[in-house]
Amino acid sequence: MLLLAAVLWSLAGIFIKFLSLPPLTIVFYRSLFAALFFAFFVRKSIAAPRVALLVATVAYTTAISAFVSANKITTAANAIALQYTAPMFVFVIVYFLFGEKITRASWISLALGMFGIGVIGAGSAGQPDAAGVMIALLSGLLFSIYMVSLRFLKDFNPGTLTFLNNVVCCLLLLPVVGSELSLSLKEGWIVATMGVVQLGIPYWLFSKGLEQISVQEASLIVLVEPVLNPLWVALIVGELPSSATLIGGICIVGSLGFRYFRSSLHAPAV
Repeated sequence: MLLLAAVLWSLAGIFIKFLSLPPLTIVFYRSLFAALFFAFFVRKSIAAPRVALLVATVAYTTAISAFVSANKITTAANAIALQYTAPMFVFVIVYFLFGEKITRASWISLALGMFGIGVIGAGSAGQPDAAGVMIALLSGLLFSIYMVSLRFLKDFNPGTLTFLNNVVCCLLLLPVVGSELSLSLKEGWIVATMGVVQLGIPYWLFSKGLEQISVQEASLIVLVEPVLNPLWVALIVGELPSSATLIGGICIVGSLGFRYFRSSLHAPAV
């Protein structure tokens, strides 16, 4: 289930590259169809802290908006690699907010990941996609805020939370994209497939997989997403990542793999 979820998530780059729609229009429709899918999984949940729920929904909206926008400006490889900096930002955020110690493994992961970010940044300096690289890095930061907010929502039903995330996303973006909502039949099918197959189903698979596998092991499995995403785009669209992207991406994904692998060695059996 987790592997299939990662494979389906990795298809985002292909869909985005095939669509000529504005980035926020893509985000709006993808969330709309994802919300329709998750409407079937809404359950009565416990009362959640309003601030945490507000932060989660806004962070989710801005993070996926930044990610899709980055895909339009820079390569899919840059966008997905820099989005995966989110766990590194989490280490830093929880240290300052909750005083949690950053372990030696986390420091190594942070150092290697930051080196990867530097390589990608240096490779794009002065290039037309430099803004896209910065937006992709911003998406990683925003996703980290979303991940931290989930600490306060851990007892909230995942299906209900995902439904709310996507409904709020649509509501927040509607005033912005209201004049850019026209779709051709082909574009309609693509964004509907994105919402259900590329976003909705993998989130469901991921939540079900976590019922039997530890978070550390799950985190290792889904690292196939940033590997497959640029591969699909290269094979189907013909967009090849630069050498700086390859080196930086390997550093970022490798740093996370190292961190999650070390965590899994010390995790209790399930």
